[in-house]
Amino acid sequence: MPGPRVYTLEEVQALVPKLESVFARIDAVKAELRILHIRVSALELIWGVNVHERDCPDHLEFLHHLEEMKTREDEVARLTKRISRLSGRVKSVDPALVDFYGVREGRLVHWCWTRGETAIEHWHHVDEGFGSRQRV
Repeated sequence: MPGPRVYTLEEVQALVPKLESVFARIDAVKAELRILHIRVSALELIWGVNVHERDCPDHLEFLHHLEEMKTREDEVARLTKRISRLSGRVKSVDPALVDFYGVREGRLVHWCWTRGETAIEHWHHVDEGFGSRQRV
């Protein structure tokens, strides 16, 4: 079974618009999740543990919000898998941070992208992390 793809700098640069698009959608889903979490928390504050009981007037609404939260969480997972299928390693969703394998001066490295960067501007050795990033 082959390992992850190793990108040239030019190849990985071409992926930046796709990363921006995926993370824009993740941001939207996270905003929806925040609203749902507030609604669930409010119902729990109002009803306490009784919100879990069928005879609670808001029980069905509570369950609906929980279902919606699960759906949104699954969507975030699907979106991060899109990046994984490109051999990108999603290191964080908040803040958005993705590494791709590459080669620099004959050594295996990670091309490192974070939200707000319009291009791949940094790299770091595979055994190091974000704090060790160096300019391309």
